[in-house]
Amino acid sequence: MGMPAPHAPFERATHALRLLFTSSLSLRMAALSFSLLFGADRIFALWIFPHYAAFLEHWDPNWANIDTIFAPIVWLSYVTMLLGSLTVVITFAATSTPKLIDLYMEDRRSLMLVWWSLGCMAHALTIKLYPELGLSHPASIVFNYHFLLPSFVFVSFPFILLSLRSTKTANVIDSLFRNMDEILDRLVRQGPDKKLSPRSVQSQQVQLFETLNQLMDLLIYVPYKEPKAMIIEGMGRLIIRYVQLKAHFPRDFFLISQKARNDISFRTMQGLLDELEEKQIFLEQKSLRLIGNAYITFLEEGQFDLSTLCAEQINYIGKEVVAQGDEVLIDVITVRLNTHFRFALKHAQAHNEPRNLYNLVFHYGQFASHLVAHDHQEGLKTCFRHFGFYALQCFNASPQAMALAFILDTLAVEMQKLLMALYERQWDRPTQEELLQQFLMLDNFQNVDHQFAKNFFSKNVGVRLLHIGLALYYLEQGEEAWAEGIAEDTLQDWDLMGEELFHKTMGMIFMRLKFSGPTFWEDTDRGNLNIYYTPYVQHLETFQALQKKYIGERIQQAELV
Repeated sequence: MGMPAPHAPFERATHALRLLFTSSLSLRMAALSFSLLFGADRIFALWIFPHYAAFLEHWDPNWANIDTIFAPIVWLSYVTMLLGSLTVVITFAATSTPKLIDLYMEDRRSLMLVWWSLGCMAHALTIKLYPELGLSHPASIVFNYHFLLPSFVFVSFPFILLSLRSTKTANVIDSLFRNMDEILDRLVRQGPDKKLSPRSVQSQQVQLFETLNQLMDLLIYVPYKEPKAMIIEGMGRLIIRYVQLKAHFPRDFFLISQKARNDISFRTMQGLLDELEEKQIFLEQKSLRLIGNAYITFLEEGQFDLSTLCAEQINYIGKEVVAQGDEVLIDVITVRLNTHFRFALKHAQAHNEPRNLYNLVFHYGQFASHLVAHDHQEGLKTCFRHFGFYALQCFNASPQAMALAFILDTLAVEMQKLLMALYERQWDRPTQEELLQQFLMLDNFQNVDHQFAKNFFSKNVGVRLLHIGLALYYLEQGEEAWAEGIAEDTLQDWDLMGEELFHKTMGMIFMRLKFSGPTFWEDTDRGNLNIYYTPYVQHLETFQALQKKYIGERIQQAELV
């Protein structure tokens, strides 16, 4: 981000002052402040001043001879100090925090105090004119000097310090999220049967959308990682809370207003807005698209920890969606993860850098594990099909980026864990067998170059190693038939590689299974867990015997031919 122009602070200062005197909210606060001040003056004069005057008369019979000459100068000095301090603070803080001026001009309490201060100065100027016009209003003079001025001095300095603190980026982010939480709470209080006017619907939708857009501005332009992480995590928390509460919102809220339809996130989705309105997912779609845009930006900037945080929040949102059984949002989360995968794969292929895909596959697998935990068979089958599709994409891209070979292993690890989990949950056997066959297809792609596949899988044995690791798990559970199926499937490598290379490759796999430990000797983004480790190595000889049986049958068939 480039440095601001020399005149930028002046422009921001004039912009802040212009908003103060032109913003509709600011003018409403001005009217309210002046009305309250006038009312307080009248109440003091009618009911409080007679008693207070008697008190002053007791202590000083000449109390009414108050000099009013200095009052406007004092008020002008204090109000100038207040407005000047706020202008300087907000102007320079806005250099690193976009939209801060606009945010400040939406803070009712701050606007109220500013206009109250201006009203007090106007009050002082007015009472200064009374003696010159031959009028006597001692009550107003006493009210200004004895009450308004001390209270202003007492409040103004803490207010300046509080404003300075509120310009910190973290506090701005907290304020934005609090504003959205307040809108959600207000919608819940209204209840599902509440009839909302189109103007009210539009107002609440626009407030949410504008706040989300402001957060995205901060996410892109603030240079520090900590506030970026706060925004990503906050958006994840906000979407989860929204999903939890939306059943209690007025049904009219889900009718997309015209201003919401013109939002930047929906400019290219006009044909889908009616569907989003019908499914009541327009806010989720916008929020997830914003997270997706951030994910792409972080990929391009090489901020892998933040891109992983985006994927993690999608996983957390998916967990809540699955727990609620929301079929529409389950599909939306799946599509969003696939979209992230496409961009991460493009980035990995261009830079030969698999880290983002490695982390994304992990969180995708976590989302699939939530589907297993809630026995969502169709959702898991969809994930398995996508895993197989992206495994083929990684295989095809590996000539340009050999690091993508590791992503095949990563996908295989997630599928292996899911197969073990659904076995423990005792899913029906036909479904388990169907998903097992998709797992075994990860090293048996159709319509690929034979020589390239031979070279690839003879050097990259991770997928086959994980197949055999699952077979050892099945042997531990007494599922010998499924272990036999995996042993028979390994003979596809015999056909691909030939006898000599097959035995060499299998020998390497068996040695790794036998001697690998549960941890790796280097630290990665997912810790130092060894993804190829299996605790069931005691069944390795049994598996080898099963494999030898099928090898013997294959040799006999070859001799007969």
